[in-house]
Amino acid sequence: MHAEETPARALVHELRLLLPRLDESAPDPGSSLFCRIVGGLTVEPEERSNPHQEAIVSPLGEWAERHGLAQEAVIAERLEQVRFNVLVAQTYPLAPYEEFLLAAKWCTWLFFHDDWLCDRQASCADGIVGPDVLRGVHQSLLEVLGGRAPGPSDPLERSLHEIAVEALRWGGVEWMERFRYNVRCHFAANEKEAENRQRGLVPSVSEYIKMRPLSGAVYTAFDFVELVEDLDIGPDLRSHVAFRRLALLANNCICWLNDLYSLAKEIFEGNPNNLVLALRHERDLSLAEAMSQAVEMHNREYGEFEALLGELTGLGLVLDRDLRAYLRGIRSWMLGNAAWSQQTLRYQDLLNMTL
Repeated sequence: MHAEETPARALVHELRLLLPRLDESAPDPGSSLFCRIVGGLTVEPEERSNPHQEAIVSPLGEWAERHGLAQEAVIAERLEQVRFNVLVAQTYPLAPYEEFLLAAKWCTWLFFHDDWLCDRQASCADGIVGPDVLRGVHQSLLEVLGGRAPGPSDPLERSLHEIAVEALRWGGVEWMERFRYNVRCHFAANEKEAENRQRGLVPSVSEYIKMRPLSGAVYTAFDFVELVEDLDIGPDLRSHVAFRRLALLANNCICWLNDLYSLAKEIFEGNPNNLVLALRHERDLSLAEAMSQAVEMHNREYGEFEALLGELTGLGLVLDRDLRAYLRGIRSWMLGNAAWSQQTLRYQDLLNMTL
């Protein structure tokens, strides 16, 4: 007699039918339905890469080890395999060395935060971190980001404190206030996702689309576009509807593409917070159909972003040096993130920064 198939077992079964066979060490992009569906993503290749890409590998690893993020050899090896330096090189191609290294530290810190606090698997020794615990940790981290001394034995606090000191020096007080606000919004969205996960609740598509631009921390990455290129984006420009729309479109493209590439990882972790899973649940679709709809949604956002770029002067925006650089920077994030997602082992091999 066969065991009754639960929704979770059915989902894993669907996923296995989409993925390349395990015996294929380097599967042909056309060898699986998963690869063929994500191959339909409309995104141009990012041809630029920061010349300091390899130069930051050693100092980035030393920083992670010094603060206790990567003391275990296995985690240090995973950090090297995931190659966050490549992600940052393709998303901040024009950043000078010191600012480039700082941006790399922030991206790396975010992945440790997610893996240790937000993506922890039920099979981990410490179990999943619940929303109440997460809120307390986040409050403490925000205090560190605001200037409080870190706990001496807390790797996340110690490493964040160093980032905060360097970022304040490079970005200034106003930049730091905006960055801290975006980090607070990111943390709040993480806490909402933790509630969904605790309850086993797949969010509605509309709820997820509203939450995802914050949970992905992309606005904090866009803050670093301003920092690494020393841009001055005034309040009038920042509040302009077209400026805000372009940032949201780019954010959606980045997050929805990540949802496609991280789908297997999140199913493995029992994490319901994914655009594909929201589409599948709400619209009663197969996993392949939901993936295809997510690809179509991404492509519409990408097309609107490109079209809007060509209409800015007619909308009353003056394309000065700083605005051009900012828009170029968030576009580099869209393209560079897509290139890195195709290459990295983090999602394809379900790597994370926990043991």
